[in-house]
Amino acid sequence: MGQTAEELLDSLTDEQIEAYTADPASEEHIVVGADRFIVVPSALKRIAVQFDHNIETVTFDCPRYWDGHDMSKMAIYINYMRADNARGSYAATDITVDETDENIMHFNWTISGNVTEVKGTISFLICVKKAD
Repeated sequence: MGQTAEELLDSLTDEQIEAYTADPASEEHIVVGADRFIVVPSALKRIAVQFDHNIETVTFDCPRYWDGHDMSKMAIYINYMRADNARGSYAATDITVDETDENIMHFNWTISGNVTEVKGTISFLICVKKAD
């Protein structure tokens, strides 16, 4: 018979625990480049477990200006598709301008249970719209 969760946790060394502990302050960000390509760091390619709900929040870094428009003042959506081809959308409401570079903005995506309802790969794209 296998170990209980408590036994498994007790068997881990401090280094192993640290390797599996998320630290939002040092976690890498997903980067949307000036060329509009999205780079997802390896550490974020497994961002959630099936049925997680509002446990993981991923931060995006993105150019603030595009074609003369200040995107930090616009509505930002993360449109996603699950492995079963079901689609959804998340409205980012916490858009901030970088403290050290005013040409960069950040926004977050909190991964909901709808995203993790089905195991498998999640595809996503970023949509920025002018909001009235």
